[in-house]
Amino acid sequence: MDIGVLAFGAHPDDAEMGCGGLLLKMKAAGFKTGIADLTHGELSTNGNLKIRARESEQAAEILKLDIRENLGLEDGHIVNDTPSRTKVVDLLRACRPRLVITPYHKDRHPDHEHAYQLLKDSIFISGLAKFRTSLPAYRPRVVINYMMHYEFEPSFIVDITHYFKTKMEAVTSYRSQLYSDYQKQSETRLSSKYFMEVLNTRNKYHGLKIAAGYGEPYYTEYNIKIDDPLNFFNYIHI
Repeated sequence: MDIGVLAFGAHPDDAEMGCGGLLLKMKAAGFKTGIADLTHGELSTNGNLKIRARESEQAAEILKLDIRENLGLEDGHIVNDTPSRTKVVDLLRACRPRLVITPYHKDRHPDHEHAYQLLKDSIFISGLAKFRTSLPAYRPRVVINYMMHYEFEPSFIVDITHYFKTKMEAVTSYRSQLYSDYQKQSETRLSSKYFMEVLNTRNKYHGLKIAAGYGEPYYTEYNIKIDDPLNFFNYIHI
């Protein structure tokens, strides 16, 4: 299956929070979309694997994903080794995404940082013909990073105004993890009511920066080419 956009998360719920709006927007534009979770989130303080899997399926339905995969790596111990790289490479070569979205390289959760490095290396290796798997070499054209806990100066911001409500519906599918009436074993950063306020405010703040209702910030190592600055920046109001 050729997937237009494939987002990776260290845990179920990461991609929904970081790039759920963009996934919805690309789906509306006619692209096939998917999420690949590296782990099942088995170390999460609240909930359990069965509940988490059900929440993940519900979020996938809301986002209208064409695929959702889980690579089964170890939560709390994502390792950038050959077996882990091979799992990522196999998925990239099977899905052949044009755009891959990954976590930013710096974050409070070590799994997010380790996921970034594993994915960066695997994406490059996937394009090497001599790294042999059952499928031919393939490397995505574009790779961008989404924001999690740590903020960065975005390379660009995507207007998700028309998709923000649906994005948040997907995020709040994870009732066991976030502020809800689900009985928690212990309060965490995510289960605090303030976390949802941070997520809402962040998207609203970045939307304001581009004269939109809501925006998702992204980072890329690429230089961005603009042929027509006048039309490109026509959203700016002086």
